[in-house]
Amino acid sequence: MSSFDLSHLPEPLLEFAANGRHIDVRFGLMHYGPVDFSTARTKEIHLGVVGSSQTVGKLGDWLRRCESGIPAKNSRQPNLFPEFPGSTILGPFRCSFEVGPRHVRTLSQSVISRIVSEKDDDKAVSLAVEVFTNEVKVLAEQDQPPQVVICALPVEIIERVSNMRTQPSEDDQEDVPADEKEPEDAPVTDREIDNFRGALKATTLALRIPIQIVWPTTYDNDAVVKRKLAELSTRKVQDEATRAWNFFCALYYKAGGTPWRMVRDQREYSATFMGVSFFEGLDGTSLQTSSAQLFDERGEGLILKGGPGLKDKADRQPYLSSLDAFNLTRTALQSYKKEHGNYPARLVIHKTSRFHPEEREGFQKAIEQSEIEIADFIWMPRRSPVRLFRNGVYPPLRGTAMRLDDAQTILYTRGSVDFFRTYPGLYVPNPLLLHAQRRDTPDWNLLLKETLALTKMNWNGTQFDGALPITLKAARQVGDILKYVPDGTTPDPRYRFYM
Repeated sequence: MSSFDLSHLPEPLLEFAANGRHIDVRFGLMHYGPVDFSTARTKEIHLGVVGSSQTVGKLGDWLRRCESGIPAKNSRQPNLFPEFPGSTILGPFRCSFEVGPRHVRTLSQSVISRIVSEKDDDKAVSLAVEVFTNEVKVLAEQDQPPQVVICALPVEIIERVSNMRTQPSEDDQEDVPADEKEPEDAPVTDREIDNFRGALKATTLALRIPIQIVWPTTYDNDAVVKRKLAELSTRKVQDEATRAWNFFCALYYKAGGTPWRMVRDQREYSATFMGVSFFEGLDGTSLQTSSAQLFDERGEGLILKGGPGLKDKADRQPYLSSLDAFNLTRTALQSYKKEHGNYPARLVIHKTSRFHPEEREGFQKAIEQSEIEIADFIWMPRRSPVRLFRNGVYPPLRGTAMRLDDAQTILYTRGSVDFFRTYPGLYVPNPLLLHAQRRDTPDWNLLLKETLALTKMNWNGTQFDGALPITLKAARQVGDILKYVPDGTTPDPRYRFYM
């Protein structure tokens, strides 16, 4: 008879201004302000807007409405649906968000009609990307350009160029506005690539201004978007206060701010976390290419494009050659050193595919050259073969962990949350399986605690119970952009350009 080690991890605290701590992003920001807040400066974030006369106008009305705050949804879970206190200097981000008259670019109706009437799908997408890129470029070349450009898509363009499907998973839509998102524990379905979004992000990388793609349903309660792959319907919409929270949080981070960061125990070694992922080329059949997502405890994210992926003949899982694994890891660590002045004492690598022996050899060589003595290689398959059940109607608590053996532990990153007094999902949550293929850290609880904390490092949303750590959460969105970046081109490494 087997016995298993079952435990529950407390919800990780996050750090905000003045060393303030809270488990919830929104309440931490309300009580303390963003972690990089300073009373020495009055902060004003300058926004640009590109859209039709209708979307520019309605978005502007909503931005002004948000200044005085959005009331909370009427709910029996007030901690899950708090009010949005406002987008002024007195609000949770301790800054104002301003759109100057010179930072607005309005698309003519004739240009919109040309995109909509284009019969060839690829040409319609290319034309829409070209139109928006040109307008962002005009704003970027001003003497005082905006810090973030909002692309307010008209409904007609969305319906023409967005490849939607009936039930997108949360991983597919970090830049579909937060109000459009489906739960990330929804059943996985075949995925259509959103060519427009990926290509637009890629072409604007060189302009050095992050963009935020916004659908009308973010700011207009009456907006309706037809689904291409389903019958006419409205998409599920979050309450208005939640939409405001997520929208302004993303803008703050994209403008160079840091809303919150992980709390680091000073007694522990400094660590950085790297996710390695693979994506297919534009033709859908070429060998997969690798990318690395490097995140540290301060909230800095670096994105790197690696070499071509290989596929294991036995299980068809992608992996890197020893040389490519070495180069990708070495480049990532050198980027870290450039930012921090030294290498981390510890490196944790996350993958959704098994660590191939050849790949491990390259990772380990790069780690040794950087004189890093502590490393953990954690394989996290997409689905866990083990699930837990508890008495009653609610799933296991978020943070529930069960040790299967010395190398494997399951962790519920989604589940019932005491602070919310409910389970905030729609589907039965699936736990993560953490399989340690190299584990220099003796304490499994530290690895679990870090993984749980990394699920809270998604600055594109403010509900803290994410399913995946940011190292893997970023993988798909990054791949959907990097595939449009020509070989030989070094893309901007800052994560704020990809989210």
